[in-house]
Amino acid sequence: MRLTLKNALRLISLTAIGLTSVPSMAEQPRWFDIEVIFFKRNVTVESSQEFWPQPQQLNVATSAPLLAPLFGCNEEPCIAPRFDKLPVSIDGRGWPITGATQRTMLSAAQLELNQEFSKLQQHAAFSPLLHIGWREIVAPRNRAKHYQVQAGQDFSQRFNEQGRLLGSINFSEQGIANDSGDLDLTAENISLFDEADSSANNFGQAPEPAPAIWELDGGIRVYLQHYLYIETELLLKRPVEIEVLSEHIEAESSLPEELALSPTEQTDNAIEEPQVVVLAAEQSVTNEGSLIADIETEEQLHSFKFDQKRRVRSGEIHYFDHPLMGMLIQIRKSPEAQTQLNQSADDLPIAESAETTLDADVATQTSITEPTTTVETPAS
Repeated sequence: MRLTLKNALRLISLTAIGLTSVPSMAEQPRWFDIEVIFFKRNVTVESSQEFWPQPQQLNVATSAPLLAPLFGCNEEPCIAPRFDKLPVSIDGRGWPITGATQRTMLSAAQLELNQEFSKLQQHAAFSPLLHIGWREIVAPRNRAKHYQVQAGQDFSQRFNEQGRLLGSINFSEQGIANDSGDLDLTAENISLFDEADSSANNFGQAPEPAPAIWELDGGIRVYLQHYLYIETELLLKRPVEIEVLSEHIEAESSLPEELALSPTEQTDNAIEEPQVVVLAAEQSVTNEGSLIADIETEEQLHSFKFDQKRRVRSGEIHYFDHPLMGMLIQIRKSPEAQTQLNQSADDLPIAESAETTLDADVATQTSITEPTTTVETPAS
């Protein structure tokens, strides 16, 4: 019995050494594969029966674009080449490892939601926008970043950043633009004696391309806080037909000479009696003033926000709903996580030796305690 107690105390001491030497599971990096499918609904905006005030804005600060290697960007800021439309299925084979979470894009062979993607493609009510996956160490909330998501077509060739058609500038805006030109009135080094060919060279420079306006843009973040959480904030852009009020000056009618007003009197009357515009469904001419108001149909680019957060379990496929779009996502434990953890444990010689000694002591204790158990059994 004395020998058994001695080995028990030795076992306890070795166990304490092993626990202090080997990092706990909570401190070990947790690797996950994250796979996402973004898609849009092939329905009209009116069918949603919801009011969408314009413009919609993103409140999240995104970083580390998921498609940065596709654009040939290794550093921020990312100056992307021109794409009329981004690819839907992303094969991340050979893409570099990026970020503190060691994010690696999944190859096409590693994607597991192919059946769901095919069903969305074949369904007339849906159109997939992006199918992508990546492997990383899921960080806690205070260190996790919102990865930038970009998908669909580029609307910058048709619309400006305000959602108006290119070239649809009203008279007042055009007049201000023509008056101001490219002059910087606040500049200190304005010279009236610049050479003629210098201005010609400035006008000869090719204008910078407008920034891309992607059909889907925003951010997604996955973090670990006892449970897995998903945060998404996206903007889906769609061209819509809306009715706008257009105004133009009515042609001046000829008046008898005795009723005609001098330019000074016309100016005074214009200041004292402001012009009144009457809104009507059809064309209407104001009784007081010289403006004609028309209701016309104009195509504009509107934004529709997708902002959701959810706690999820690994291995499950989760669906995020929206009247105009949707998202399928699955977070699963990486098959290489255990291998990477074993490789990390091999780098700890103290822990390894302690574990080996621990196993030997367990075997010794078993061989010693078995006879003791056999002897005490009849006494019980």
